Amino acid sequence: MTSGVVRRGRGPDLLDIGRKSRSIPPAIRRALNHRDGGCRFPGCTAHKYVDAHHIVHWADGGETKLDNLVTLCRHHHRAVHEGGFDVRMDSSQQPIFHDRNGQRIPEAPRSGFRGNTFALMAQNRRAGISVSAETCIPAWQGERMDGDMVVQGLYYLEN
Repeated sequence: MTSGVVRRGRGPDLLDIGRKSRSIPPAIRRALNHRDGGCRFPGCTAHKYVDAHHIVHWADGGETKLDNLVTLCRHHHRAVHEGGFDVRMDSSQQPIFHDRNGQRIPEAPRSGFRGNTFALMAQNRRAGISVSAETCIPAWQGERMDGDMVVQGLYYLEN
């Protein structure tokens, strides 16, 4: 029995069903999950309950092939479709994300700290970083936080 997946050439073109269907066949889904390892939105660590997103939308002529797909968690999938965010693949087949203003969102580390907590505390102490019970207390007056403004501010602090 065949899955309907066309095997064309090598590399990213190996798994490709073209415009035959918008649905992702199991072989392409497995390859996509293996390649992406979870949501590819910068800084997101979600790796369960992720959706396959057509970068060039299927309705706009995009093909169902590995190099036109990226995995996104439900939150970021909605942000791309309805929130004005954009994703494109660069020449090395890495997703590049842009915010509502067209600013590129830089890639962020994908994993959290999984090492020795005491070593992390010692490293923070040497770097002059003090983390206490008061660290997460907000300094604003209770108004709703503008998440986009926070992320943009943090981005500009780094650059």
